Amino acid sequence: MTSTYIRNATWAPTGERFDIRLAPGHSQLVPEMGNLTISDAEVLPAGRMNIPERARIIDAEGKLILPALFDLHAKVEIEGRSKRESVTRTGQAAVQGGVWGLLVQPTAGFMFDNSAALDSFREAVGQRSAAEMIPAGCISMGMKGEQQAPYNTLAARGISILSDGGERPGNLLMMHRAMKYVAELGMTLAIRGDVPSITANTCIQPGSTSYKLGLHGTPACAEEIGIEIIVRLAQDAGCRLHVQSVSTAEGVEIIRRAKAAGAAITAEVSLHHLLFTHEDIGDYDTNYKTLPPLRDKADTEALLAGVKDGTIDCIVSDHTPCTPFAKKQDFPTAPQGMCLLDHFLPTLYTKLVKPGKLTWGELVRACCVNPCSIAVPEVMNPAEPEGMPLLMFDPEATTLVNEHNLPCGTLNTPLLGQTLCGSVTLPLQ
Repeated sequence: MTSTYIRNATWAPTGERFDIRLAPGHSQLVPEMGNLTISDAEVLPAGRMNIPERARIIDAEGKLILPALFDLHAKVEIEGRSKRESVTRTGQAAVQGGVWGLLVQPTAGFMFDNSAALDSFREAVGQRSAAEMIPAGCISMGMKGEQQAPYNTLAARGISILSDGGERPGNLLMMHRAMKYVAELGMTLAIRGDVPSITANTCIQPGSTSYKLGLHGTPACAEEIGIEIIVRLAQDAGCRLHVQSVSTAEGVEIIRRAKAAGAAITAEVSLHHLLFTHEDIGDYDTNYKTLPPLRDKADTEALLAGVKDGTIDCIVSDHTPCTPFAKKQDFPTAPQGMCLLDHFLPTLYTKLVKPGKLTWGELVRACCVNPCSIAVPEVMNPAEPEGMPLLMFDPEATTLVNEHNLPCGTLNTPLLGQTLCGSVTLPLQ
């Protein structure tokens, strides 16, 4: 095997131009935002490297180099379809979207509350997925919120993050005891803020759209009260907490205050909560039905500000594939969720980076550095690098979103028919 040379490349977070020699079997690492550090490689300013004529050369003129992204919140199962096929399709969607790894949430089909389920999933991933997939263990058996999962067993099998997917355990005593238990094991609980008794049988942000469509609203205060509850319980238990799917402005403020008080807390926002509001639902368009629901413009602005100042640590896809039949049901009956994973990086670039709402450095921090620090901290360890793939991104290319380039195999994306700016070159491994 011979070395690969990339010349005239631009490091996206800083705009620095360089040439790089990637040794055979190299691994990559980005331990600091300001510097490009790659193990088993040579990096020099552009034009300074002596490149052999017959070497394998990638000309990156006009392209951007950045670390491949890590998605901290994705679901793999597509109800009614083969679970193994779902692993394959989701892996293809991730790689196309510039994502090298996923934290996979438990679902009815992939219930990570026992060793056999973990073995089956990991075998399928190893055989069929183009992307790395890390399972999040269940907080409760069967995600029913009453009986603790076997945390010792899950920890021994390499599980570091526990979640019940979109469910929030309703038994607060069980959850508090679970937090004390996992704190001793050094694990992290990932939970969504919610008060289930308030949000039951609701599906949309209360306001002009819910009134016009005659739909029951999901009050923002339920999420905010839920965040306050889990933050207080985690502080008392000494447990590391990751708040999933923050969608309101007050939710951002609660997390900001908790961090200022020294709480061991991180938080995420789904990409769709930065891009869309309840007004996009229009005439009962179920592609915009999400959990939590899409909120107001003021919420999207507060969430984006939270990403920029570091209050919100991660931007996630919240990938939730649904069959076309399921999404064609009436709005209250249709499942919640949308798919942005297939075009994750082009969407981030088109909707946030290119308009100047996020910098490349902020994107890398929220979609790579912070998620990896939470889910796979070993790749951020300069002493023992596990390898973080790089990718090449062409900002001048365009991508038309249609049914032919949605590898996940579902159509529940509001981007269908849109032309996005930029396209991803497969990770440079």
